[in-house]
Amino acid sequence: MPQAPSPMHYTPPRFATWLLELFGHPDTGEEVQGDLLELYVYWVATVGKRKADWRYSWSVLKLLRPLAGSSKKEQYTPPFSLGPAMLLNYFKIAYRNLLNNKGFSVINITGLALGIACSIVLFLFILDELNFDAFNKKASQTYRLYVHSSINNEEANNAKTAPPAGPTLVQMLPEVLTQTRIGYFGGHELRYKDKIFRENRIYTADSTYFDVFTLPFIHGDPSIALKNPNSIVLTETMARKYFGQENPTGKSLLVDGTNLYQITGVMNDFPDKSHFHCDFLLSMSTYPEVNQQNWLQGNYSTYIVLKAGVDPTRVERKMKQAVLGRLGPDLEKALGFSMQQFLANGNVFEYRMQPLLSIYLHAKRQYNIDPNTEWGGARIGDSVYVYIFSVVALFILLIAVINFVNLSTARSEKRAKEVGIRKAIGSSRLKLMGQFTTESILLTGLSVLVALFLVQLMLPGFNQIIGRQLTLPLFTHAYTIPALLAFTLIVGLLAGSYPAFFLSSFRPVEVLKSGVQKRKSSIRSLLVITQFSISITLILGMIIIRNQLGYLQHKDLGFNKEHLLSINNAAALGDKLKPFKAELLKNPAILSVSNTSLLFANGIPGSGYLFGKRSGSDPVLCQYLDVDADFVKTFAVPLKAGRFFSNDRLADSTAVVINEAALHAFNTNSPLDHELTEVDVNGSKTYRIIGVINDFNYESLHRQVRPLVFHLSPVRQAASILTIRIQPNATKNAINYIEETWQRFEKTDQCHYSFLDERLARLYEAEQKTSIIATVFSALAIFIACLGLFGLAVFITEQRTKEIGIRKVLGASIAEILFLLSRQFIAWVAIAILIASPIAWYAMSQWLDNFAYRVDISWWVFVLAAFLAIGIALLTVSFQSIKAALANPIKSLRSE
Repeated sequence: MPQAPSPMHYTPPRFATWLLELFGHPDTGEEVQGDLLELYVYWVATVGKRKADWRYSWSVLKLLRPLAGSSKKEQYTPPFSLGPAMLLNYFKIAYRNLLNNKGFSVINITGLALGIACSIVLFLFILDELNFDAFNKKASQTYRLYVHSSINNEEANNAKTAPPAGPTLVQMLPEVLTQTRIGYFGGHELRYKDKIFRENRIYTADSTYFDVFTLPFIHGDPSIALKNPNSIVLTETMARKYFGQENPTGKSLLVDGTNLYQITGVMNDFPDKSHFHCDFLLSMSTYPEVNQQNWLQGNYSTYIVLKAGVDPTRVERKMKQAVLGRLGPDLEKALGFSMQQFLANGNVFEYRMQPLLSIYLHAKRQYNIDPNTEWGGARIGDSVYVYIFSVVALFILLIAVINFVNLSTARSEKRAKEVGIRKAIGSSRLKLMGQFTTESILLTGLSVLVALFLVQLMLPGFNQIIGRQLTLPLFTHAYTIPALLAFTLIVGLLAGSYPAFFLSSFRPVEVLKSGVQKRKSSIRSLLVITQFSISITLILGMIIIRNQLGYLQHKDLGFNKEHLLSINNAAALGDKLKPFKAELLKNPAILSVSNTSLLFANGIPGSGYLFGKRSGSDPVLCQYLDVDADFVKTFAVPLKAGRFFSNDRLADSTAVVINEAALHAFNTNSPLDHELTEVDVNGSKTYRIIGVINDFNYESLHRQVRPLVFHLSPVRQAASILTIRIQPNATKNAINYIEETWQRFEKTDQCHYSFLDERLARLYEAEQKTSIIATVFSALAIFIACLGLFGLAVFITEQRTKEIGIRKVLGASIAEILFLLSRQFIAWVAIAILIASPIAWYAMSQWLDNFAYRVDISWWVFVLAAFLAIGIALLTVSFQSIKAALANPIKSLRSE
């Protein structure tokens, strides 16, 4: 049987071979033909002769010119710099670099993460501050009325308005949609079965309250809840306190043991971001005095809602005219002058509007509203602290980004050869920039992840300091994650842009031949100086804030504040207050007791007084206190002239005592026995001045001591304070006796007392919180800066290892080596001190202007900050410097 011919014996189609010889490339014809013949033999063996002929012929046709010309599809296309493949490559290389430089990566990620975490925490606080009252549906249309007055060139803005203001505006101005008023008539004893409590956060409101403010109801109908007299609405917390889980609507609370109030609704607790808080709302219609047409009174907060699209400026203009017409008769009745005469003397008395959304943050500064005229249940912030914390947040982030840039550029010398090789094998500058930017974004992304973890650790402590419940809405807010991604991208680009430009600018020939030149980087010096300028500014701010707080705590307030204890709910005693006081004085540990109206807090009332006459257009605005005859003895306030009240003189009920500030305001040196008339539209009262008391600080030290008039009378105001002077070294005995005596006199309410110094400290709560926050975040900012400085010290020391070895061989001492390595850092810090000092001086001078009583910024503050900054910098770099100075010079010389 004949055997099948071997594939080697078959010949390809001759026509195809002829075409290849005729039209193939003459330089490669033989090689191509040889390769095709080998393929032809393989094809014959695998797929048969027929298919092999076809494949051979087709291959020849593809190799003929011009068919064999270059095909665009087969050309090599350099990958797109931002294509998926390149991005993946960037990330791989970035990841390897992170692992290969663990120390650098830890320093960089830690510094950046701390900076981002601090910024996020402060940003959450700022956002919280900016969003007060925004939960109300008609917030943008709602305004609070306030009174602006200028009498005898004394300007004042008062948050309280007259009873008829709101209803009159609704009646007269079609642009006003609705209004509501809030009033306060003191604390009340509430009783339900055997549960009896004395409540102080109990306010009155019009039936339209819930048309203005958005407070969802759990039980009841908000549209009618406060419509009828003797109606009461509770918050959810108060409902649980009195009724447990029952629905209390329809039930009644006995108020002060005499009046029954029907519960008509249970509302949610006031949101944390509401400028006003209370526990109960009583119907305003219960109190007939709210219907008085007295335009000179200022007892209510009035809010109006404008119709959508109405221009508030135009409404305010119309409102001024409307109020002026109503105010005139009352003014004439009280002062004996017409409104025209009053205005002709340069006086001003007008109503203005403040947007609801600005009340919390801008009432004090932008609208200059006297905090003293705000309710005790009102929360008033300060926009200056928002600005301060915004600057601190930006500063810390800037320090962290500068760290990143500095460490990346310093590390560039180690990557010089990598850059040279990449460029030599064809990598473009754009791709190198992409590589370094990707590394930056990756580092930033990792830092953001670490920062989120740090934020969760920091928030509980931060919340405790500021008294809030801030949370990071990572998954509950639609914009949080996109914002974090955008933040990562922006910070990554910002932080990585300079290193990317710097590293990609290396020339391959130079770096491969001799490495990158060791040169002084002016940009790096500038960044370090900027970083330390910020840190020193924060240090200076921290020192000055703490100095001011120390000054506030230790300033002589004009009375003896030691061993004074205040019972803040003395009003609960009612008619039993006098015998309670007499009972306390039986104990030798108690030296004196005095009952006064509100002191050392917002809410001290004021009135217009005429000196030496009973009518006139120049009343002086004075604050007034209701006191008893033991005030001077208890507070140990010196008398300047005359005498204080006496229980033995009945005529003292028509006498008053003034302070030095009032003496100056009345422009007299001999006030004794002169008349002083308290202006009141319902009937002015005239008193005789019997004494002048030295000025003492009865309000916070943010303001100068204002004119003050003392009246000897039972406390007319809702707040009644009993202040007790205790024998030194007998505090425990006295407190036990006070509590025991209180329990005998008052069965329903507990005795709420505090030492006066604690009460005084609460006046500066915002400053104390600011001081703590400034100290903590300044320390973190300095720590971040030191991380960067430490990283720089490591790189600079490595860079000079050989130089150090040579210097040591030539006889340089360790101290000289230390000086050599540290002098550059000291120079940077010294320049930073010169830059930071005037900036800090200006900024803190502006802050101190908030206080009427303030410290001077002394020269030693700057010296102390300079020593601190240099000490911290030296401490940071000394580890690396000492390590380098003590190193064996032989090893140092072998290092390169």
